[in-house]
Amino acid sequence: MVRVYHVLATLPDYAIFCAVLLIGIDTWLAWAAVIFPSLLQLQRGITDVEDKKQKAVCMERYRKKDEDERGGLSDIDVEREEECGICMEMNSKVVLPNCTHAMCLRCYQDWNLRSQSCPFCRDNLKKTCSGDLWIYVEDQDVVDVETVSSENLRRLFMYISKLPLIVPDVIFSVYDSHIK
Repeated sequence: MVRVYHVLATLPDYAIFCAVLLIGIDTWLAWAAVIFPSLLQLQRGITDVEDKKQKAVCMERYRKKDEDERGGLSDIDVEREEECGICMEMNSKVVLPNCTHAMCLRCYQDWNLRSQSCPFCRDNLKKTCSGDLWIYVEDQDVVDVETVSSENLRRLFMYISKLPLIVPDVIFSVYDSHIK
């Protein structure tokens, strides 16, 4: 199948257009939607060396930031920062976009039914819909570039392995005189 795309790449634009029509526009669009983002990342050249450098820089930058933020806080204070300010449970938190106060989703939904203001500072939330809320993400939930790249490669190879092995001869019979 790789040979087919190589031959298609050497043909003029009109020939590629005809080949796409023969292959099927639906198949071509499905291929483009799945593979094109992965191919762009491959073309940009995310290599292991570049990825390791980028990961080291990010880890150093954010480690310093975390140390600065937590500076004089004890473990109890850090744990208190991670719990919901209303129910005091360790839940995933949502952050209000206007005032950046955080609470768990259940407490936000309960409070939002009763009042249109922030429970901590009474800031107006009438124009805030649930799609505007920020979700608090912990460090272990953040995916690094290496994971994204390897996942895209895995998806690319899985897609290539599922491509049909039989290529219609019609594509090549029209352009046989140009190939020889």
